[in-house]
Amino acid sequence: MSSSRKRRLSNPLPKLAEYSCSRDEKDDRAGSSSVLGMQLRGVNLHGWLVLQPWVTPSLFYQFEGKGRGATAFDMHGFCRVLGPSEANRQLRQHWRAWVTERDLARLASQGINTLRIPVGDWMWEPYEPYVGCTDGAIDELWRVIHLCKRVGLQVLIDLHGVRGSQNGFDNSGHTQNVTWTDDSHFEHWPHRSAGWQGSFDPLQMVYTDISWSSIRATVQVLEAIATSLRNLSPVIGVEALNEPWQYTPLDVLRAFYWEGYWAVRAAAPHWLYVIHDSFRVEEWRGYMRGCDGVALDTHVYQAWFDIRPQSAFLDNICSWRDRIRSLQDSALPLLVGEWSLATDNCAMWLNGFHDNAPGYPKVECGAAPCPQPYVSGIAGPPADADPPAPFGSGVVSAPRQGLCPLSKGWADEDDYQARAAAAYLTSFDSAVGWFFMNFKAELQPHWSWGHSHARGWLPPNATTLPTRLYNVCRADGGGRRGGPMDGSSDLPWYNSLPRPHGASSSVALLFGVGLGTLCATAAILKGVLLLVSLSNRPLQNGRLQLPPRLLTLARKSQTRKPGGLGPLGLKHRVSSRSLVQYTHPLMAADQTIVEVDEEAVPQIDPAAEYSWRSSRARNLLSAAQRLLPSSLAPWAPELPPLDGSVPEGSPPDGSPPNGEEQPSLERLVGEADAPEAGSGGAAAGPPPPGHSVGVLRRGGGEAAREQASDT
Repeated sequence: MSSSRKRRLSNPLPKLAEYSCSRDEKDDRAGSSSVLGMQLRGVNLHGWLVLQPWVTPSLFYQFEGKGRGATAFDMHGFCRVLGPSEANRQLRQHWRAWVTERDLARLASQGINTLRIPVGDWMWEPYEPYVGCTDGAIDELWRVIHLCKRVGLQVLIDLHGVRGSQNGFDNSGHTQNVTWTDDSHFEHWPHRSAGWQGSFDPLQMVYTDISWSSIRATVQVLEAIATSLRNLSPVIGVEALNEPWQYTPLDVLRAFYWEGYWAVRAAAPHWLYVIHDSFRVEEWRGYMRGCDGVALDTHVYQAWFDIRPQSAFLDNICSWRDRIRSLQDSALPLLVGEWSLATDNCAMWLNGFHDNAPGYPKVECGAAPCPQPYVSGIAGPPADADPPAPFGSGVVSAPRQGLCPLSKGWADEDDYQARAAAAYLTSFDSAVGWFFMNFKAELQPHWSWGHSHARGWLPPNATTLPTRLYNVCRADGGGRRGGPMDGSSDLPWYNSLPRPHGASSSVALLFGVGLGTLCATAAILKGVLLLVSLSNRPLQNGRLQLPPRLLTLARKSQTRKPGGLGPLGLKHRVSSRSLVQYTHPLMAADQTIVEVDEEAVPQIDPAAEYSWRSSRARNLLSAAQRLLPSSLAPWAPELPPLDGSVPEGSPPDGSPPNGEEQPSLERLVGEADAPEAGSGGAAAGPPPPGHSVGVLRRGGGEAAREQASDT
């Protein structure tokens, strides 16, 4: 065995170039290359070994009207709620009744040559709650494989469910992150994630931790499947994992597929090894180039499309013909593992038991009598007018008065579905194979090969098409010509994270409310500041002095580029400058702000402080003496007593003698701060270093009252 085959999952991961096989690494034993020499025309056996409520709704009637702890959404819940004994009793009846020799013989007569059979890892490595619940599942698988040999069918094993879930949906066996808001209401879509890969952060939509132990365990399960079934001739291969959701890191998925390939090749070198594209079909070009017996699986659905005319649906189907050829030129051989004739998702519980994906269904649905249970001990559908509990966060899909939801159909339903089926079959003709979803279903005919065939939508034999339908996708002769639709059309909605459709997501709703509140508050604040600035006279001085902490914050905001809510004209949400304007509404827009760094402010020298204060006081008294008349000179130098009493010899009312007007305080302050004219006297000057004045200087008669210095 080459060194590549001995590779084990470890960090750092191999580069893409290393995921390829050289000529000497190919296995020359009779192998899977012969399998790819014939086209696989098949159907899926969903709802058999891995339960899905929408495929067999009658098995899940028994959980209606139940609440927290008593509701089963999937295979995991079925075993947990019913317990191993009762669940196993019901499953054994279901396994025998759901797939019979008559079913398989009919499929073979209709041109089907292969079955794709979903299985769960718990069948080979049981864990709770499957212990005891799924006893006998492998025996049933052997029974059907032997029936396939009898009627001439091949089998592709599909690992559909793994511990922790690879996509968080019920088709993996375990619906992940169901949150109950009360005893009868739950949420799944806003919280859905997948745990098989590791720890997922729903806010960043990335995996913060990879569970390599879980991935290695799945590789071991693949090896066990190959070892246990390799000698059964109808089995032609295995699909490593069904639909790992698109947030799975590609490097992790590539490493897992690579390791699983060599594990399967070691046990069953003749098997076909299928990998799913994780709904990123374009990302696998060049991967595993040169490796023998590998195919890439992609799923083609229109059930989650927006509303569109028939011509748009047909154009999309026909576009797959050229797309498949293009992909196979640069990637692996392509296999369409699932497709159906549904153009809506009205089928009851298609998006989850008693739930629906946000924004769905997009069309008006019809109704039909609900199927009756075929397993003993299960009551029929409820006959109440109102749907019973539990209630999911989406539009409740549930029986009412014995009727179950399903598609209404087109006005020319039979004619359109026949053309659509022909378009699918001719478009998939260049692929290595296709599998219709599903071989049968209890309710919805668009998801059932048997019902569709009985309605005449499918050709009598899948190997040939009626002449009138064979050229339905040709560009000439009235056929279809169409390019691929947008990339999202390839992705069934249930495999993407919840999107903000109305109130579908509490996280999106809270984010929207918070953002709206912030925008509204910022806009109101900006408007108030604008009104205040317009209603007041702007400052005459171009300098604004502020308290140190507020000043520093405001100064920094001036140098920053506009950000945050830019359309509102604010800086960094609510800017520091706006806060300054709010506390000083007369501040002009063009004023500069003087920065004061508190850390750099030196300690005040007491001697300098006293000298500055004394100098200013002397200048103030000197100015008063010059301004007052000579008749007042005898008492002018004397300061008024601190108790407010009138000095001796002054008028009783405190007014100046001779009726002269007393100089204003504004003039005195102005003179005190200015040098004596012609005397060469020095002004009091600025305060000593470290002295914070904190003054807003304004013009007009209010200047004296507005000054508030530390003196």
